[in-house]
Amino acid sequence: MKETKFLSPIFLCAGEPSGDVYAGLFIKRLRKQLPDATIIGVGDGNMQMNGAEIVLWYERLAAFGLSDSLSSLLSHYSSYRQIARILLDTRPKTFIAVAYPGLNIPLCRIAKRHGMKVFYMLPPQIWAWGGFRKNLLKRWIDVVISVFPFEADFYRRLGFDTILMDNPLFSLLGKYTRRNRQPRIGFMPGSRRTQILRNLPVILELTNFIRTRGSNIELCLIAFDSQTAADLSSQQSLIPVFNGDRYQMMKDCDLLVVSSGTASLEAAAMRIPQIFFHRVSFLDDRILRRFVSVREFNIANLHYGKKIVPCFISSEYRLLVQQVKDAVTAYI
Repeated sequence: MKETKFLSPIFLCAGEPSGDVYAGLFIKRLRKQLPDATIIGVGDGNMQMNGAEIVLWYERLAAFGLSDSLSSLLSHYSSYRQIARILLDTRPKTFIAVAYPGLNIPLCRIAKRHGMKVFYMLPPQIWAWGGFRKNLLKRWIDVVISVFPFEADFYRRLGFDTILMDNPLFSLLGKYTRRNRQPRIGFMPGSRRTQILRNLPVILELTNFIRTRGSNIELCLIAFDSQTAADLSSQQSLIPVFNGDRYQMMKDCDLLVVSSGTASLEAAAMRIPQIFFHRVSFLDDRILRRFVSVREFNIANLHYGKKIVPCFISSEYRLLVQQVKDAVTAYI
């Protein structure tokens, strides 16, 4: 990352688990550059562990897709007002939004209006859909920070001051080696509760399919954090839930079946075979797709510039189950 002056106090806002991971790694780098900086924000354990004071725990702010966002509108508005009040009370000199545009774009507007330098790390995916948002982003964001070369190039072409940062996950994941040789398939249905509720039935049916074939393969659900583990355990008892060093558990799998873009990129970086699927809502499938401007949805495929991950996305349950079954059959 090129040398950039971040003025203290610095406020980061990560509204979901994957954002918290990136924000935590970013804070670790930032501490080397500014060891005495005051860093506060909205996040969770990764940010706190790396030296940020958490002024609001994000808990379950996250929504995914159009229908989830509509159903969470009132909750998000309440969260937005709460965080905006904290911003105005603390008056940081630098505001860094991390992913999660539904909450962070309005907060960028507040920060910019009150004289803060505004950065957006993991910016809105306007290269995929919602290109109209570029005009708002130009008004409210000073600098974009991206970890994807194709995305950084896209934002530069639009005239944004853009920093391409080495993906901090890659150096972290490079240290993992496989320790357990037990044949294993790991399932990662996502970290957002609504995402889990839609994808888990597919995983449970897939589990029954694998077990009826008499396979000796061990199966596990790999939780993103303790809250995700609790959600997964409360929704089913068919598959054991692992909540520990998730990167090591991922590395110890022969195959990962993932529904999270972050997990898919992590698996690709660790060279773990994977299948990506996501069961979208009917509303997303019929309406949101009309506004999508890319054919490739998987972030690992986009990052590496080629199709290394088989990807299945549909609102049709039976079709999706069959597609994933067919893909998994090669591994059992």
